[in-house]
Amino acid sequence: MNYEKIKSIVLTVLVCISVFLTFNLWTYSPSYDTINSDGAYDVSVGEKLKDNELNTHLIKPFKLFYHGRDKTVGTTNQTEMDKVTEQLGKWSLFEIKNVSDEYSFQEINTLIQSEDKFELVFPDIVPLSVFSQGLNLEEKNVSTASFNRIIIDLNNVNRETGSIFFITVSDDKEEKAVYESQVSLASLDTFKRNFVQRALYNSVYREYIKQPINDRKTIFLPKDPEDYVSYYYYTELSSLEEYKQALFSDPNSVNMGSVDDLVTFMDVSSILTVDKNHNTFSFVNPSEEKDDGSSPAMLVQKSMEFVNDHGGWTDDYQLFSISPYENKIVYRLFLQNHPVFNDNGMAEVSQTWGQNGINKYNRPYFKLDFSFKDTAEVLLPSGSSVIYALNQVDGIDLDYVEDIAVGYKMTRDPNESRKLNFEPSWYYKYDGNWMRLSVDDKEGL
Repeated sequence: MNYEKIKSIVLTVLVCISVFLTFNLWTYSPSYDTINSDGAYDVSVGEKLKDNELNTHLIKPFKLFYHGRDKTVGTTNQTEMDKVTEQLGKWSLFEIKNVSDEYSFQEINTLIQSEDKFELVFPDIVPLSVFSQGLNLEEKNVSTASFNRIIIDLNNVNRETGSIFFITVSDDKEEKAVYESQVSLASLDTFKRNFVQRALYNSVYREYIKQPINDRKTIFLPKDPEDYVSYYYYTELSSLEEYKQALFSDPNSVNMGSVDDLVTFMDVSSILTVDKNHNTFSFVNPSEEKDDGSSPAMLVQKSMEFVNDHGGWTDDYQLFSISPYENKIVYRLFLQNHPVFNDNGMAEVSQTWGQNGINKYNRPYFKLDFSFKDTAEVLLPSGSSVIYALNQVDGIDLDYVEDIAVGYKMTRDPNESRKLNFEPSWYYKYDGNWMRLSVDDKEGL
């Protein structure tokens, strides 16, 4: 083989190698690991609830009455109310229909309070479409229905089926809604055997008396005074860093500043303001303008899921108030079956929603850790004494009193920042706001 042939072969090989390398360079795609931006800041402050258990954990009645032949008995014991709602969830409810036009306001009161009725009272309106996730409700088209009372009617003489009523009566008596659902008599008979005797003879129930608040409204309050226990709890602070990771879209771009007991975290669109004195924070996203209003069902569902996404249900919080027109919702801390109140926002999780996301989010960033034996009993007066005390308060128009209940006043111990005091007291709902009623110097009876 001569020199020219060798040179031609070498040149051909080099050309082929060049073409091969050029092709690989053009078509090369590096094998990068996929980065999941959604999961990069998927943090959990506390334990997350299962999606199908959110409504049963967060939407509960806070009063239960049985209206018998000779008297009304009631309880605020959460275990007892859970037993009733558990039975309700096992029944097959069918033929639900809107019968609001068949009842006047007076007839609704008679329906609720007449003989052989169990009455479950909720703090505010509840969307039936959300609550029905825990019911065997055959008709699912209840998107606009809501209620603040459930009535189990045990008076079923000469009837083929029984009735369960979902009722809304506004405090100003301008709105009413009655939805009636059918249930088998066998289910109601079993319930009657199991619960009527408990209501009449179990110690967790006590007698309630109908008390007139004004010419248009009456309310059931305890007949006799009762002892309640004051509690003392230590708290455990949650991680502010985890809340920052959960609430900001890009936590790495957040700047921090502090002045005295106030700490701020800020990016280009949101600000998180921390009050270290009360262990609360306020997250505001001004770019998410407040919406003109949304359906109660949508507001409840997205508010439950938003907090649960970062494990924010750190204590026993329950749905307590909802304002669809303001797109605002409040979940209140409950202790020993009673709502907790605090003037500095330490006992509630509140949210205001915009068109596409959260606009404001206020809450404490601590959870109750453990209680200790340094407790004391407090004697709260009877319902009639409460009505008497209300009448003695200057500036109160009883037409604006919407509800009355026992609650706990939460205060921080002045000598120990981690220690919280919970003192039982009577509270009344006045023009949409819950106020503490001091009866120490107004007993009078």
